[in-house]
Amino acid sequence: MSFLMVAFAFTAYVNASEEAKQDGRDEPNGIVATVGDEVITLDEYQINLQAAYRQRFFHGKVPEQQQREFRREVVDGLVERILLRKEAQRRGLKPDQDWVDQQLGKVEARYQKLPRWEDQRETLVSELQVQLEAQSLVERLRLDVESIAEPARGEVVQYYRDHPDIFTTPQRLHVSTILLKVDPWAPEITWQAAADEARRLVKKLQQGADFTELARLHSGDESAARGGDLGYIHAGMLSAEAQQVVDQLAQGKVSEPVRLLRGYALFRLEDRMPAKLNAFNHVEERARQLLVRTKKKQAWQETIDRLRKNTPITINSALVEGLNNKR
Repeated sequence: MSFLMVAFAFTAYVNASEEAKQDGRDEPNGIVATVGDEVITLDEYQINLQAAYRQRFFHGKVPEQQQREFRREVVDGLVERILLRKEAQRRGLKPDQDWVDQQLGKVEARYQKLPRWEDQRETLVSELQVQLEAQSLVERLRLDVESIAEPARGEVVQYYRDHPDIFTTPQRLHVSTILLKVDPWAPEITWQAAADEARRLVKKLQQGADFTELARLHSGDESAARGGDLGYIHAGMLSAEAQQVVDQLAQGKVSEPVRLLRGYALFRLEDRMPAKLNAFNHVEERARQLLVRTKKKQAWQETIDRLRKNTPITINSALVEGLNNKR
């Protein structure tokens, strides 16, 4: 957790705590979930939910369906945090106290001049320390779980063979263009004039005119100075409309005028380089890194799945879904 994230979490906790009081949530707490012998209270859940809302949906109102999904996501996150913390403790892992103290010191330095700091300091810092120690334990558990043996070369070769798409250089097209620019808000008569001019250019090209020269004279694209040369491009670099046209062109052929957001365009396909699977010896190190990353991710997920399977977990879905969250 970076300092900015710690500061955000602290601010969110302060605000959410005050909102909880304003909402009258100092009445007897409900139980949102039980995880083994621990519980997640309604108050704890609401505070984390409001903090999560501020971080994820800072732009405004969230649709009801998305709210329901997000509420469950927050509950699952709290459940997972308990499971992982308890597993770390079972393995005898300890939080990185130097890191925890460092984060608390940064928060202290940032907020100590606030008028309400002294009144709330003991409670808030105590709560933040618990959260930071739990996070440190989870991070140490992750390091422990992800300490896997270096894969043998044979495993790397098999990973390469099983995932050829990852190690394939996609098809690339060498394309040139002539763009007759039109403002998107221009009247239809302006667009029609550009379309007519584009068709005249197509006729000139069919009669032997030089594409490069016409691009320099007429194109409003930045490639005009290069005779319309866009160089080698790959999927995603052109708009969907342009890509569809270019994909169907034969080498050396010019397209019919294509209406785009910026105007009417002509395209010429200069060259087509097919997709190519890179030789293993050229991508071996990348394949090794990807395999290690995959094995670490798998080990971590298997740990979470095992903890969920072996721990009694009960979630009060009616309580979670029935909450009327303030934004």
